Amino acid sequence: MEREEKQLIFKVVSGSKAYGLDLPTSDTDIRGIYLTPNEFRLGFGYKNQVADKKNDIVYYELNRFVSLLMDNNPNIIENLFSDIVLLKDDKINPLLKNRHAFLSKKIKYTFGGYAISQIKKARGLNKKVVNPVDKERKTPLDFCYIFEKEDGYMMLAKQWLHKHGKTQGFCGLTEMPNGPQLYKVHYDYLAEEKNDNPRYADITPHGFRGIVNMGSDFIRHSEVPKGFYVESYLWYNMDGYTSHCKDHKEYWEWVANRNPHRYNDNAKHGKGYDGKNLMHCVRMLEMAIEVLNTGDVVLRRPNRDFLLGIRRGEHDYDDIISLIGDRELELKEAADNSSLPDKVDFDMAHKIILDIRQ
Repeated sequence: MEREEKQLIFKVVSGSKAYGLDLPTSDTDIRGIYLTPNEFRLGFGYKNQVADKKNDIVYYELNRFVSLLMDNNPNIIENLFSDIVLLKDDKINPLLKNRHAFLSKKIKYTFGGYAISQIKKARGLNKKVVNPVDKERKTPLDFCYIFEKEDGYMMLAKQWLHKHGKTQGFCGLTEMPNGPQLYKVHYDYLAEEKNDNPRYADITPHGFRGIVNMGSDFIRHSEVPKGFYVESYLWYNMDGYTSHCKDHKEYWEWVANRNPHRYNDNAKHGKGYDGKNLMHCVRMLEMAIEVLNTGDVVLRRPNRDFLLGIRRGEHDYDDIISLIGDRELELKEAADNSSLPDKVDFDMAHKIILDIRQ
């Protein structure tokens, strides 16, 4: 990265500080464009992008930057409109003078698509905060249901076992023909008697394996004598257990990896959403609408107080989601009526790259 630093022709501050939405704890995001000499471009040692470990500083080689710019990548466009310029070589002038020519109707999808991804993140966090997951993962037995013959309805296997004073380890399951995850339930009363009364030590139980082996992820099948009495019928909600395991793993990975400062900020406002993500979602949608309507990019947000209010949790989650829905409709209308081109002129972009390199 040291070599690319020496090759920089443009460097700006981007992100929250460029939008005017930074807090005292905000990082400083630096973005830049460097020009690789021909001996590296044509031989070994060429890198089209470099960054520090935290990605707070990211530099793009000119061709890489312009390629992303043509795709209307929101994280790239903003760099040409930042008013916090740290370095500007005259070589970059052809690009800066034509920066508006790189705006196109693709912004509907790049800005809007990014915003929608933020909605998903915010909703995901909302679900995690409002519905915390127990540390101990459930077992397949928690997803087993047994038909209660007396009442004619299904109940949790654990409830059924408790109601009838039975032990799951003395149960034996055999599959039902053509019944996905359906089983006949048999019960080994001999094993129960031997377990409860030492006088029956000589009794040989049937050796049923139980419904589950605690700690295992699978239902257990048993060898049951032909014609053995059927105690009841069991249905195993395997899809429910699989989904629970996935949610449990994702939740506790999130707990382990979450940003403690950001999580504490969200926990303080108690609204159950990621304020930063939702704030940027609203910002992105509003910027996309502005660009499509005006053909210009304004980074510093005129409604700074409102956006920071979202970040601080001063608005209800449902109200913000409703607002986002309105903005999405406005975005569609703005794209339909925009005078921007459908895509960026390739020949124009190619000429700018050549002008800068020459």
